[in-house]
Amino acid sequence: MPGIGIIANPHSKLNKRSPEELKLLQDVLGQKGIFSLSQDLAHLDRIIHEYKEKSIDIIGINGGDGSISRAISRIISIYGKDPLPQLCVLGGGTMNLVASQLGVRGSPHEVLQRMLETLERPQSLRHQKLATLKIGEIYGFLYADQSSTAILEEFYQKKNGHVGATWLSVRLINSFLLRGPLIKRVIRSHRLEATFKPGGRLRSTALGSFAGTITKFPMGLQFLPLARERSGHFQVTVVTCPPEKLLWYMPAIMLQQKEGPASGKHSFCCEQANLRYEGSVHFTVDGEIYVNPTGSLKIEAGPELEFVCS
Repeated sequence: MPGIGIIANPHSKLNKRSPEELKLLQDVLGQKGIFSLSQDLAHLDRIIHEYKEKSIDIIGINGGDGSISRAISRIISIYGKDPLPQLCVLGGGTMNLVASQLGVRGSPHEVLQRMLETLERPQSLRHQKLATLKIGEIYGFLYADQSSTAILEEFYQKKNGHVGATWLSVRLINSFLLRGPLIKRVIRSHRLEATFKPGGRLRSTALGSFAGTITKFPMGLQFLPLARERSGHFQVTVVTCPPEKLLWYMPAIMLQQKEGPASGKHSFCCEQANLRYEGSVHFTVDGEIYVNPTGSLKIEAGPELEFVCS
């Protein structure tokens, strides 16, 4: 059996709500691998260095999408030019978009149990490759900025999973119809200048931009349907409709699945995107929120990672 290392985030939603899940993970793994609780970024680095020194073949990540992004960012940095290990997403977060994209179902210990059983039958082992985005030293699968980040910050105030996301959607729609303070606070236009390689340029006011290598969004929305169609490329969609008309544009924004200009948006499939907003830009990568005070960001196609799926 290949060497297995499990990195668990004790601060993820599932682990905080059900701490017994960590004990179940340890019990399932037993003596078949190394189990590590990541306390902070410095500790995460030490864990990954240890796994690299011990030639661990598969690194399992227990946590949400943000935990996965942090872990793969450090794995890519620490391994450098050396071959990357295979990865296994165990889930345990709020939305688990990466797990959903890979078709991973069940609680973390159930996913781990299936993987261990599958490893005993290598012919039935299922692998899936998933490309990444690179924003500076950050690697992940889904980028969003400005208005969408403001909505995410609103969601994080209570963070109640899919139920909380649905309730926030209801609040946003109600505030839009009544022209209330919530919608005015989170949905605002920003001046954007952007270039895309291969060829493409956009100058427009925008509510925000999305970029990704995954197609599935919260509640199963297929917002970036072209994200996985071209090797070495990712999809960028810029929402360009006026803020006061966003709700009426939403059906067209969600249903029009093509490159180029469309009702309320403009989409590109590219290898690199250079975004320039006036003032600072609030953005998120896989649910982790960052601020760039210069307003200038470069998004590039990152390495393709190989996942063991069970």
